[in-house]
Amino acid sequence: MSRLSAVLLAAILPLPLWAQACPTASDLTEGGIIFEFEEGDSETFRELRPGLIESVYAHDAEASGATRVLLAKGLYVLEIIELERGELRPNTRLTYAFPVAADALLLPETETNGLAEWSYKVAYNDVGYIDQETQTFTPQPKFEKSYGDCTYDVLPVHVHYSETPLTDRDVLHYLPALGISYLAGNITAEGEETYEYQSIRSVK
Repeated sequence: MSRLSAVLLAAILPLPLWAQACPTASDLTEGGIIFEFEEGDSETFRELRPGLIESVYAHDAEASGATRVLLAKGLYVLEIIELERGELRPNTRLTYAFPVAADALLLPETETNGLAEWSYKVAYNDVGYIDQETQTFTPQPKFEKSYGDCTYDVLPVHVHYSETPLTDRDVLHYLPALGISYLAGNITAEGEETYEYQSIRSVK
């Protein structure tokens, strides 16, 4: 088939067969939404129930290991656990308990009433080791970010953990249109490390 014929055929095919729309929040309740690195790593998000998001980070397409994270309101970590060939490894489970109900946790911009930052004292259980820490969330200016052909508003949130040096932060990127966030980098006294997803698509 000539290049011109292929172009003409594509122009008359139904849209889902030749171009995929950018993911929306509704995709979370269907197959999910997947972000991908060029190197093969990926992170897939699904809504398990209203207000609870599951993230599965696959380290590369051929590896058998992965990490599952449960997120309240798509932002707050409730559990981290490793998977091996799709099976949970209980001896790697780390859980967090916040002092308020999940639906009372604040979301940046829409529920914080202009707060410069907010904190929660969080209990955690690291494979039987139980302790507490204060997690402080500091929103940053909103910007637009493209993942392949899809562009979204991003609200960066810096998270400081009381057990770490004051200079240390996790950098989360929260996408309000999708209601999910991912770890976009880390800031330490030595500098900043960033993780850049290259593409986004819905899982069919």
